[in-house]
Amino acid sequence: MSRFIARILGCCLMIFCAGCAESQTDKRAADTRFLGEEQPLQESWNVSMKIFKEDRVHAVVTAGHFAEYKKNDIITRHLDKGLTVTFFDETANPSSTLTADKGTVYDNNDMEAFDNVVITSGDSTVVRTDYIKRFEKGKRLWSDKYVTIHKQSETIRGYGFESDESLKNYTIFKASGEADIQRQQ
Repeated sequence: MSRFIARILGCCLMIFCAGCAESQTDKRAADTRFLGEEQPLQESWNVSMKIFKEDRVHAVVTAGHFAEYKKNDIITRHLDKGLTVTFFDETANPSSTLTADKGTVYDNNDMEAFDNVVITSGDSTVVRTDYIKRFEKGKRLWSDKYVTIHKQSETIRGYGFESDESLKNYTIFKASGEADIQRQQ
């Protein structure tokens, strides 16, 4: 009886080892189709990423949560739980910082930021809005929402906004504003 059990165990062990050897040589890619379009391909928490362009840091992105989705071969990256993006100029100095509650980065590096968006430039210009889109091509910022721009002694408000990343050249549409005027005597 014990020889019979030993033979059965030996056969099981050979079948098990053959299965292991077969799986070690099989180098298929992971099948993620079962995840569906509503489930992230990957997630991370408390992320910090550097974006390089032409061997220099172009931006640093931090967020409390990162999730990457794929739909129809298009990948989008969702950042939430606090988003901060610091943009750098050609001399590697910070040119502006964007903060928001959440944002989305697309395959072409265009980006959208939502809810409590604040952009601060190196010269202390502050833009506040609930939505901003950054176009990779041309490094432009754009919004069609209510915008407030505060710069030194002036505040401009309006609907619609377009600017470069450093907030040096901007246009505000449907504008109104206030300014302190000093009279010379």
